[in-house]
Amino acid sequence: MTSKHFLLSLVALATLSGCAVTDPRATDRAPGATPPFAEATRHTDEAQRADHRALQSVRDRLAVLQKDGRVPVNSYPWAKAQCWLDMARQNYHENDRGPVIGEALAESVKLVDALEKGDTPAVSTPLIGGAVRLREDLWARAERGRTGPGASCVAAQAACLDVQLVWMGHEYAEGGWRHANPYIGMAESMAQRMEAEQAACGAPGVVAAAPAPVVVERVIERLVLATDAVFQFDRSGMNDVGAAGRARLDTLAARAKGLKGIERIVLVGHTDRLGDADYNQRLSLQRATAVRDHLVARGIDATLFTVEGRGSREPIKSCADSLPRAALISCLQDNRRVEVEIRGRVETASPAGGAAR
Repeated sequence: MTSKHFLLSLVALATLSGCAVTDPRATDRAPGATPPFAEATRHTDEAQRADHRALQSVRDRLAVLQKDGRVPVNSYPWAKAQCWLDMARQNYHENDRGPVIGEALAESVKLVDALEKGDTPAVSTPLIGGAVRLREDLWARAERGRTGPGASCVAAQAACLDVQLVWMGHEYAEGGWRHANPYIGMAESMAQRMEAEQAACGAPGVVAAAPAPVVVERVIERLVLATDAVFQFDRSGMNDVGAAGRARLDTLAARAKGLKGIERIVLVGHTDRLGDADYNQRLSLQRATAVRDHLVARGIDATLFTVEGRGSREPIKSCADSLPRAALISCLQDNRRVEVEIRGRVETASPAGGAAR
């Protein structure tokens, strides 16, 4: 599939139903079999750059909608569009080339189009990507979050919980319960956090006379881990992390736990340009995932993380090919990194004359 055909398919997939219940055993493939969406043409630099541009354009449109104040900070459709986009991005970076990427992106675009026109999007959560509807208790909790007392306080969380329920159903369709269990755990944690805030919002006798704060998501802290200072060269597992590398990760965990208002922690792995592009993509994702797993083991909430691998596509340093190999490896060290963005919704004072709640 060419880059052009893939991008066109993102629009076409908006019309697909994707609601059939799939037996995960029907998706099993023989060891070594290559699915049709993983052709070599999908892994060219040109195709991947085009895919990233398509995903980034939707992200940019979402940012503009909140930056210029066209949608409230706790908007259900805006948050849902963001979470559909996150689902598409995460599946793309995990090398899933099935229809779920285009279908999730199409749902996001549908909501963004409506918000840009000033329309009120319909409330719907289609089962895309062949997702199976699991755990009716969680679906009922999501509905109460969206419509129950105090719903206005947790609209964004209810929106992302709706998407997470579809996501876990998609993972079940692909690999059964064992594959879906981590996603179910994330949904349960999201529901608990949503319900706690919803209960606090609806508590009687609480009167907020102060001006409403303005809440914006921004990067609280940004760090760059040099992977050569954490992992051994060309390695990505925690067994390949030396004492100094573990100390750096422990310092990062302590720093993250000391910050307030964290909404998301984004980990992006990068490699140098040496080696095969597919291998580098996997290595970058494996390193970012290993960092996440270490931070979770040190007490950071697993539901906060978004993990990406970008291979060698975003170098920050160039080196001449004429260098001896050892010197070239050393020169390219800055490109071997894991970038960490800790993002949160930060309250600022309301402008003078703001309406009281």
